[in-house]
Amino acid sequence: MLDFIIETGDGNIVQSVSKGAVVFILALIAAFYVLFYVLRSVGIYKLAKGQGVEKAFMAWMPGVWMFTACKVIGKSRIFGYSAEKLALLFAVIFTATALVPLIYNFLTYFPYVAYYFEGGDISLISRSGGLYIECGSNFVNNFDTPAINTISKILAVFNYILRIAEIFVTVTVYIALFRKFWPEHYILAAVLSFFGLFPIFVFAIRNRKAVNFNEYIKRRYYGSGYTPYGNGYYGGNGGERGTPYYGNPSDGDNDPFGEFSNRPDEPFGEFSDGKNSDDNNDGNDNLN
Repeated sequence: MLDFIIETGDGNIVQSVSKGAVVFILALIAAFYVLFYVLRSVGIYKLAKGQGVEKAFMAWMPGVWMFTACKVIGKSRIFGYSAEKLALLFAVIFTATALVPLIYNFLTYFPYVAYYFEGGDISLISRSGGLYIECGSNFVNNFDTPAINTISKILAVFNYILRIAEIFVTVTVYIALFRKFWPEHYILAAVLSFFGLFPIFVFAIRNRKAVNFNEYIKRRYYGSGYTPYGNGYYGGNGGERGTPYYGNPSDGDNDPFGEFSNRPDEPFGEFSDGKNSDDNNDGNDNLN
C-alpha cells in the first residue's frame, strides 16, 4: 500500500492509494509521453524531409532528434555559428541531459519502486522540510553504499550544469526553428514550446515551407512599396503628391518583395478549414 501523509499541527492527514490507482496514473503519464513523442518526431521528420535533410529518420531517436532539428534550421546563425555546425554539440548536450537524470533517479528510487511492487508498504510524508520516504521494517536498500552515494552526488552536480546548458539549447533552437517556419508568432511559439508544448507546435507546422525571416520582416513592415513613408511617393513637384521617391512605379519591379506577398498560413489552419498551403519560400536567417 502507498500512503500519502501530510503532517500538520492538528494531526496527520493520511490518503491511501491502491496499487491499481498507481498503475493507472503511471499508464496515463506514459500515454501522454508517447503521444507527445510521436507528435514531435513526426513534426521534425516532415520538416527534415521537406528541407532535404539526409537521415531524417533520426528525428525518431531519443535525444538525437535535436541533431535533425539543427539540420532543419540549416545555415541560420546562432550566436555567430550556423545551426548545422552546432548540431552535434547540441545533440550531445540534449542526450546527456536526458540520460544523467535517468541514471540518477534509477540509483535513488529503484530500490523503493521494487520494494513497493513486491508488496511492501511505503509512506510519502510531507513535512515543512520537504517530502520524505518511509518504508516497512523489512526494507533493505542494496543501493545504499558509499560508492553509489558518491556517484549519485556527482550525477546531481553534473545534472545541474546540464540543465543550464539545456535551457540555452532549447531556447535558441526553438526560436531559430519558428523564425524559419512560423515567423508571425515565433516568440510565442518558442516560449510555449519551452514549457512543454513543442511537440504540438512542431507537428502543426510540419508541412510548411521555410521563410527568409529578414525578407519577411521587410515585407511586413514596409509593404509592397518599400519606402520610408509607407507608400511610393514623397511630396512631388510643386507640392503635388504623386512624384515617386524612387522613380516611377513602372520603372523596374513594382514589388521588390513580391515573393512574400501572401502572409504565411497559420499552421493550425488545416484543422479549421481542411486546407493547408505552403506559399512561403525557403531561406535562412540570423539569430544573434
